[in-house]
Amino acid sequence: MFNLPMLAFRMTGIDELIELTIDEVWGFPNETSYGGGYGAKGILSIRAGDYFVSAAHYFTTGELYWFLIALKQGYDTLSGEAVLENTERELELKCEFNKLGHVIASGKFQAIPSVNNILSFTIKTDQTQVKDSIANLQTVYEIFGDNKGKREI
Repeated sequence: MFNLPMLAFRMTGIDELIELTIDEVWGFPNETSYGGGYGAKGILSIRAGDYFVSAAHYFTTGELYWFLIALKQGYDTLSGEAVLENTERELELKCEFNKLGHVIASGKFQAIPSVNNILSFTIKTDQTQVKDSIANLQTVYEIFGDNKGKREI
């Protein structure tokens, strides 16, 4: 089995961080979510310079699966981008890769859509941080499967 909470991914830069934990999962193993995989809740933490947010965040394990696939491709080719698509649209996260091994993670987070407080962030990091994130997301995939879930017999 697995223990919660668990780290979904973490990327750090100089005075910068984005991290997502998985604290709760619903429906595992037999009831998947409309967003793909299983519905989940965790804590999203973002630190960009002097700005910091730590908030409850709802997502699906299927969204994390697609992010894993895109991160692996960017890591292997040192090009392109990986986007974490969030069904509820509170989080926009895009990681852009370049041939020098640099990665720019940028995006926006709005904890409550009806309140116009938005944190825009840019995190400058490199492929070593992405490698650790891939390892964390690979563990999530091994436990929860792809966007179709992981049905146990």
